[in-house]
Amino acid sequence: LKAERDYHIFYQILSQRKPELLEMLLITNNPYDYAYISQGETTVASINDAEELMATDVHADKAAYLMGLNSADLIKGLCHPRVKVGNEWVTKGQNVQQVYYSIGALSKAVYEKMFLWMVVRINQSLDTKQPRQYFIGVLDIAGFEIFDFNTFEQLCINFTNEKLQQFFNHHMFVLEQEEYKKEGIEWEFIDFGMDLQACIDLIEK
Repeated sequence: LKAERDYHIFYQILSQRKPELLEMLLITNNPYDYAYISQGETTVASINDAEELMATDVHADKAAYLMGLNSADLIKGLCHPRVKVGNEWVTKGQNVQQVYYSIGALSKAVYEKMFLWMVVRINQSLDTKQPRQYFIGVLDIAGFEIFDFNTFEQLCINFTNEKLQQFFNHHMFVLEQEEYKKEGIEWEFIDFGMDLQACIDLIEK
């Protein structure tokens, strides 16, 4: 978008901390060579640093090479895409703005596929190969109820709520803080309030 910067990783790649990466990706270290990372409009007064001539064919060659495509086919697909009209495929021409939108859509699709590929690779690397169970549970419980006249139903509802609250408090506060003590971590003690375990035990007995 106009006047916005892009993801930090793109600028870090161009920082020349790893020159071999620039060579592998067939890119320069000048952000103004690339439309998506040069929209920040960081300018200096009296200095015109805009690149008026873009080496479009060179960029297309490099992009096509990295995606395993023929440069001519890539340009043709962007400038004269095939679209389905009814039961037939036709080739249509596009103006500059339409080509720009096509490049944007292609860039987003490539980024999405690269991101998902990376997630799969990371999951494969971290996979323990051990059998596991996947479970998603959704619990919708009634709130705590206090009426002028309370029945056995309110007792059951409120007792269930207290059991769940006690479970949460025990695991999130008691057990976690015991773990902090074992590991020698400095922290400020968290008092989660009234401990009703004795009341729960009394009702269960």
